[in-house]
Amino acid sequence: MQTDHRVPTTNTAAMRQQQHRKRSASSVNSRKRDRHDLICVVCHAPAMGYNFDQITCESCKAFFRRNALANAGKLKCRSGTDDCVISLETRKRCKACRLKKCFDNGLRKEWIMSEEEKRTKKQKIEDNRRLRAMSQNSTMFSITPSTSPSIVPETERFNFSVEYRKHFVKDDEDEDDNDNNKDTSYLFDDNNDTNDFKPIKGIFNNNNNINQSKFDYKILLNDHDRILLTKIDENYTRAVQLNISVAKGYDSPCLRNLNHLTNIVNELAQISTLRTITFLKLTPEFNCLHEDDRLVLVKHNLLAALFFHLCMCVNIHTQIYHEPNTANDYCYHAGELRLYSEEVYQQSMMFIKEVQDICSNDHLILKIVMLIMIFSKGSDINEPYWIHPHEIFHAQNVFTDLLWKYLDVRFSSDLTASIFSRLIFAGMKAQILGRKTKESVSKQTVNNDHLAPLMQSVLLSS
Repeated sequence: MQTDHRVPTTNTAAMRQQQHRKRSASSVNSRKRDRHDLICVVCHAPAMGYNFDQITCESCKAFFRRNALANAGKLKCRSGTDDCVISLETRKRCKACRLKKCFDNGLRKEWIMSEEEKRTKKQKIEDNRRLRAMSQNSTMFSITPSTSPSIVPETERFNFSVEYRKHFVKDDEDEDDNDNNKDTSYLFDDNNDTNDFKPIKGIFNNNNNINQSKFDYKILLNDHDRILLTKIDENYTRAVQLNISVAKGYDSPCLRNLNHLTNIVNELAQISTLRTITFLKLTPEFNCLHEDDRLVLVKHNLLAALFFHLCMCVNIHTQIYHEPNTANDYCYHAGELRLYSEEVYQQSMMFIKEVQDICSNDHLILKIVMLIMIFSKGSDINEPYWIHPHEIFHAQNVFTDLLWKYLDVRFSSDLTASIFSRLIFAGMKAQILGRKTKESVSKQTVNNDHLAPLMQSVLLSS
């Protein structure tokens, strides 16, 4: 039996795409032709298309996939001649000669997808399927009447993990004497090198809301919806107050320069993560869920929600990241996202501009979408089953219903459906960006022990 001496290609996925484009371009005008004239190059049975770079039937395609890699050097000719006739009737008699004929006729074993390539392809198919479904039905999330949430006591203090307090919360003796700061957690202290940051003034407005209208559209809603929207605003503001990164001693925001992936993960990403998680803890619809369901939702949907938080904090014109309505919070160049990868940075900036244009940079819309994203199902192919899916679905419907109503009064009724649909599409893009961010971290040579424990669980989870 002859041995296949072909040299594997260095980029088989790219070659497959290139060959597919060539075949597609050459048959644009003949897509509806009868395909019964295609003949398998191995057994001469009727074929339906190209497999592994040659026209084959389904049987020979499956046979080649099973045997080309594992059994290429193990099979022996049954007749001892290595020249058996392979046809529709005889193809199952001698596996060795059938596999030899596959190679002789140009089937490429390097085109057999690995398990990782299969998972990637499956994920892309799933993403495309969901996007098509969205385009056909912009209201894929069922809209049901919402119910009034219980009120979270304003005096409630939310406890974080021991690791978080150990590394990032100041001791009581180091806190300011001002009673207004007794619930504030300082993520960074003033022991940092002064070269890492500098005070800046005049770069952005106090609230960083370039296009936001001064008119309060909430007053156009009924009492129930207005109270719910007000509570969302209050919960987010409190979440920021409970997790503040400040440059003590400065009255204006300080622009901090980062020079390594661990810095952007442990500072910028972590403070955003802490604020978002606290925001969720202040949301009754999230708190009432089973503990395991809450963990699953955060693990698989948090990164997507963080990209909408990014849209609130980045001034697209100056490319400065700063949490709105914080007097002396740290600021960062949006270009620090390049520490993940150039692709993550470029796509993030396009995403920020698109989302800010969609919602006219209305931060209340972004806060509602963050909640909708957290309650989403199917963003991860490895996502486990929920314990109480109906409760999660109902919680998402509360905010989906609220978003639709707010868009209806914020914009004209003619634009509501279009804006709602575009926001859902943006949610799909946020999920993809989240996966790319995880991939970029995993590809870099970073000691995982140098990442904060919280960020290890967010970025290194499968």
